[in-house]
Amino acid sequence: MKTLLLSFILISAVSFPQTKEEKDQIRRSKIELILKMQDLRTVHDGKLVSFLSDDDELVREKATYAFASIQDTAVLHLLVRNLRDQSGAVQAAAAFAIGQTGTMLSPKGKIDLETQLIWKELGKTSVDERLIEELGKFGTEEALNQLMIRYGTLYPRVFVNGLTMSVARFAIRNIYNSDAIKYLITFIKPGTPVNWRTVYALMRISSIPESHKEILNEIHNIVPLYKSGDPIVRMNFATLLGRLKDEKYCLDPLQRMANYDRDWRVRVNAIRAISNFDLKNNEDAVDILKRAFHDENMHIALTALSAFANTNLKEEDGNKIVQEIFEWLRKIVGNPDKAYRWQYQGQASITYAKLVKKNAIDILRKNLSAQRQLLPDIVEALAQTGSVEVADDLLKFSDHKDPLTAAAALEGLQYLCKQQVNEKELIENSYNKIISGLESREIAVVSTAATILRDSIFLRKESVAQLLKALNRLRIPQDTDAILEIIKTLGSLKDEKVLKSLRRMLQVPEQTIAKVAAVALKSITGKDHSKDVQLHMQPMYVDYDYKYLDSIRKHPIVKIETIRGDIRIELNVDAAPFTVLSFVRLVEKGFFRGTVFHRIVPNFVIQGGDPEGTGWGGPGYSIRSEFSPLTFETGSVGMASSGKDTEGSQFFITQSPQPHLDGRYTIFGKVISRMDIVNTLQSDDRVLDVKSD
Repeated sequence: MKTLLLSFILISAVSFPQTKEEKDQIRRSKIELILKMQDLRTVHDGKLVSFLSDDDELVREKATYAFASIQDTAVLHLLVRNLRDQSGAVQAAAAFAIGQTGTMLSPKGKIDLETQLIWKELGKTSVDERLIEELGKFGTEEALNQLMIRYGTLYPRVFVNGLTMSVARFAIRNIYNSDAIKYLITFIKPGTPVNWRTVYALMRISSIPESHKEILNEIHNIVPLYKSGDPIVRMNFATLLGRLKDEKYCLDPLQRMANYDRDWRVRVNAIRAISNFDLKNNEDAVDILKRAFHDENMHIALTALSAFANTNLKEEDGNKIVQEIFEWLRKIVGNPDKAYRWQYQGQASITYAKLVKKNAIDILRKNLSAQRQLLPDIVEALAQTGSVEVADDLLKFSDHKDPLTAAAALEGLQYLCKQQVNEKELIENSYNKIISGLESREIAVVSTAATILRDSIFLRKESVAQLLKALNRLRIPQDTDAILEIIKTLGSLKDEKVLKSLRRMLQVPEQTIAKVAAVALKSITGKDHSKDVQLHMQPMYVDYDYKYLDSIRKHPIVKIETIRGDIRIELNVDAAPFTVLSFVRLVEKGFFRGTVFHRIVPNFVIQGGDPEGTGWGGPGYSIRSEFSPLTFETGSVGMASSGKDTEGSQFFITQSPQPHLDGRYTIFGKVISRMDIVNTLQSDDRVLDVKSD
């Protein structure tokens, strides 16, 4: 009926003069259709493609952005054409969509596209800066070379933010060059404020070991950054120094930041970085970690506990401070007076086990009747001892009724077997338990078991029957995560017996599953099966209530009531309309009431929205990804996923800028008040309710 109405309106638009109301209605109908086709991933009938050249520039812009989520390489030539659109907004949409879609190309396709953009399009658009950044998402090493030659040596400087972030995005993909390092260093001058993006790009380059010598040649220029007035600069600088691991230049500023910085996020990054160094003969650095264990900020304390495990320090050959730390670790692991929260006890247990190995077994076993939240950490700690003595404990807990404990036991068996590769009986018993995990009713356990079976130590064709049995039992969309892991493992096994089942997966009404099945089939047959995925399939869950969307647009604020205080979030209907629609529907049902924040990574994200509290739960349906040019800043609210188009109810909030998430996760809101509450939340903290505000 809506299609007929749109056709009538379009005919009327051609035949008769239009009032403003009629024009608005035509625009509205077109945009609603664009959103629907984007959500359905529908391009085969040509309607969405036709909107790329519509007379209405807002329609062209919306249609162009739609392809950033669809990522169909067949329309790249039209997206490139829209780089020369008369509307700057359409050009910006085209640049973003090209960056998103270019990642899907073959190596040759990427070279052809980058060549066209660099030599034929750059310099002819109003969005060159955006296009330069987008090239960083998919371009080859040659593209980076050409960008640095063309723009890295220009004076006065042009497109600084775009080129800087492009360099960062290349580095995320392990691509860098010397000119990029020199370019970034030129922006670091004594007494001059430094853009955090510059330091972020250097930090990303420092993840590539080959770059270390070149950065260290310039270290004298960048060390003063630890005094920067911008905490985002300082936290990225701390990570950079930790990756360089040059004690002469890097350790002193790190100790200063870890000790005295006024921003807890900087201290977290500095503490992590310090643990990368050899601290055997450095009492000052060890003392910093020791004092951080007792910090009133729980993020700092837990980070210090975790980081200490990386030092490989031994009590017997350590100084007095090291000995005091081990004594304190034993106290908190035992926790006889229940003086420490379970989060401390859990992390201390894992750290202690990593450092003292089998000597931790006795004290850990005393905690095997611990509370539900703590038990997975105790099980993980037992595995970290690396001793065959804990095998029976892990085998026992792999059948535990708590899915997180059972999953931790299976992962523990995997770790233990890799440490004890000659223990044939252990490996066989572990394999049988992992196979049994496929029969679990808990998706967390099934997914974990299926993933472990891809490990070379357990990769056996005799697993096929049980994997197929589990695959046939699982249902879409509630079991999507487990289905994806099983399909990937079947592909790794390369057994032709699974071909029929995988071909059946090509036809399921969830394109994410179908595409993974196509990849698995290719790994077995050597043939490209991507064309066998249906071009158009109606997803199992859709909701196109545009009237309701309009009502949300007028009041886009929600309040997350937590045990530590209330957080207010502004939803972005324009950037992610159907994500917002789903989220608000769940809010109205009271879906989030009583859920917990199940995942906390200090100075990264807090994550919640899982009704099971395991990280594997959801609302019983999946929604599609809605990628936008919005960037993950401090307080951005995004949708968690297991891959494109697998979003459900789990969401996360960033505690600092995280550019590596841009264009990979849906952003649907931002924190507008009480970010301080976000920064105090800890694992298992409860959501009292989420309400429209």
